[in-house]
Amino acid sequence: MKPLFMLELELDVVALYRFLHTQGLSGREDDTELGYGVHAWLSAAFGELAPKPWRLLMDNNRPPRILGYAPHDAGALQQRIVEFSDPSVLQACPEPQLMIASRAMPTWQKGRRLGFQTLVCPIGRKARSGIEKDLFLIHADSQGNDSELCRETIYCDWAKKRFNDYSVAVDSIRLAGFRLVKQMRQTQSSNGKRVLRRIVRPQALLEGRITIGDPNEFTRFLRRGVGRHRAFGYGMILLRPPS
Repeated sequence: MKPLFMLELELDVVALYRFLHTQGLSGREDDTELGYGVHAWLSAAFGELAPKPWRLLMDNNRPPRILGYAPHDAGALQQRIVEFSDPSVLQACPEPQLMIASRAMPTWQKGRRLGFQTLVCPIGRKARSGIEKDLFLIHADSQGNDSELCRETIYCDWAKKRFNDYSVAVDSIRLAGFRLVKQMRQTQSSNGKRVLRRIVRPQALLEGRITIGDPNEFTRFLRRGVGRHRAFGYGMILLRPPS
């Protein structure tokens, strides 16, 4: 199995917004979401080397940063952005040797207990139409009444199944945060051209404790991530000591 690295990239957020403006992408998403915009920057900066899944972290205590998983270390990204990126792309990460770091992920043992947190977009496709929709609303449509449904239960059960598919037992899980966000996606128009459109999607922060059943499967799960839209900042599993 290929090695797995956690990557950390610090960003100059002013330069990032300048890049997004040149691409016609600024002002189209929630400032705290920026999934499509960061996806566009990562693609321009690193191409096929861009980390996936990843998560954008923005708070008042430190510069904005991206955490992500990839099968290569920081050196590969540093070389790629310096040698091949446009100046406006490089300005968002002007000192790659200092602003891009990595560490190899450890070899996990069967039975190891860990804490986790993951930001997900809990959506599914409706059976007949194939349209993406909030999992909570899909359940409400199927039952005809959402008064007795629990959003937390629906999201947590959905996440448990994803963990179980990779031999990871979920010991506890809770919905630590929820909101609806404006996102931007490319869709196929009637004339065959791809167009940008705004959509509203659920965003859920899940956290809890897990036990590893198969270490190799767990690494595969970290590499893949949870749910849909992993290229846009969702599904990365952040690990922590169990508490």
